[in-house]
Amino acid sequence: MTKIPFRTAYSGPVKSQFNTVGESMTQQHFAEEADIGNIIRKHDRTGLIEHVARGVAQYGDYTQVNEYRESLDIVNSATESFMELPSDIRAKFHNDPGEFFEFATDPKNGEKMVQLGLAEAPPSPQAPAEPAKKNASRPKAAEQAETQSDE
Repeated sequence: MTKIPFRTAYSGPVKSQFNTVGESMTQQHFAEEADIGNIIRKHDRTGLIEHVARGVAQYGDYTQVNEYRESLDIVNSATESFMELPSDIRAKFHNDPGEFFEFATDPKNGEKMVQLGLAEAPPSPQAPAEPAKKNASRPKAAEQAETQSDE
């Protein structure tokens, strides 16, 4: 039985080798561009680090954007609500709350949502209500005051 050496913080480094098998994935034509010495020399001349300067800055008013925690709570709440649906309905959406959200927010699926029992049917147009009687909406005190003023 071989004995495994006990290592401590004061033990020497473990030497290991790596040998590439097959063709290397390293692209050698980027060697000069990736050399840190060349990057620093360009920075000293121009004052810019080239790969950082390539990025496009995006400015805008992001005050209405939810904070990460709030957004995460909204997503978790939606997922919990979806998981409370019956399993046969969840299966129609491959147990994916995002797929259900896309379906439920599409106005074309309103009738299917009603059929699945997930939405209430819109109120059906009814015949107009009978017109109210002239004095039905007036309080009796107003009628008495009107009759007293006529006398």
